[in-house]
Amino acid sequence: MSPKHQWQKPRKFDCNLIVIGAGSGGLVTSYIAAAVKAKVTLIEKNKMGGDCLNTGCVPSKALIRSAKWLSQLNRFNEFGIKSAQVEFNLSDVMERVQSVVKTIEPHDSVQRYTQLGVNVLIGEARLLSPWSVEVKTAEDTQILTTRAIVIAAGAKPFIPPIPGIQEINPLTSDTIWELRKLPKRLLVLGGGPIGSELAQSFARLGSQVTQVEMAPRLLIREDTDVSDTVLSRFREEGIDVRLEHIGKAFIIENGEKILITDYKTQSIKIPFDEVLCAIGRSANVTGYGLEELGVKLTARKTIETNPFQETNYLISMPLVM
Repeated sequence: MSPKHQWQKPRKFDCNLIVIGAGSGGLVTSYIAAAVKAKVTLIEKNKMGGDCLNTGCVPSKALIRSAKWLSQLNRFNEFGIKSAQVEFNLSDVMERVQSVVKTIEPHDSVQRYTQLGVNVLIGEARLLSPWSVEVKTAEDTQILTTRAIVIAAGAKPFIPPIPGIQEINPLTSDTIWELRKLPKRLLVLGGGPIGSELAQSFARLGSQVTQVEMAPRLLIREDTDVSDTVLSRFREEGIDVRLEHIGKAFIIENGEKILITDYKTQSIKIPFDEVLCAIGRSANVTGYGLEELGVKLTARKTIETNPFQETNYLISMPLVM
């Protein structure tokens, strides 16, 4: 028997669809549902646009554009230019990044999606049954019934349990946008897409970047020729890439922050001023009722779905961003 039979199915519904999370997955789902005249409610507890708009795709590409411009300027001889100089500070660059976010923000706003026919609620959602969701907003608490639920709650940066890491206040892809002073020495933990793009950007902006990756190559999910090309370019640009280094502990020695790594049979000390943790993300699967309903998770702690993105209730289409 399906676990959904533990609850009484309503005879009528307030919505055809409830979407939890207004990031990329939730916005697209809501847009399509409204376009086919479904009655859809979108619930977001933080910022419309999710990671993509606020801390991911948009700000990172804006930063990359500024860093790329500096990189090209520093190669002025290749373009037939005799000399070139530039003066900048990180504060101005980051303010430009935020201005790009603000420019795109209206496209993901409550106002736009309301105009599209989506009922947008800013508040916390909690699943009460396979067909009902409790929503706590600043004004009130209400319970909405629905034929189907889409979970698009996204993910958050994973902070590795390396001893001493909390004492050195690590940056993540969520918080690095708060920087206004360029780190002289930036340590980047992780050789995936996020770690690599930010390592290169900050190196081009002038930081001395050390990138630490426990795998034998960068971008481990890509083809080896891609990894080789990126590694070669990074080293040309002055990034100190440390492959097969396993972080063991963070310490503060004589007022200096240091990462201790194991490299083959050696113990290596890497000093730094700021550290960016970019070794992966963990799905947001707690705090909105999955546990109480008995929605199954995978071994990697993501929502378990079939090829149609349905959970074990066979009435939802979870999208975990």
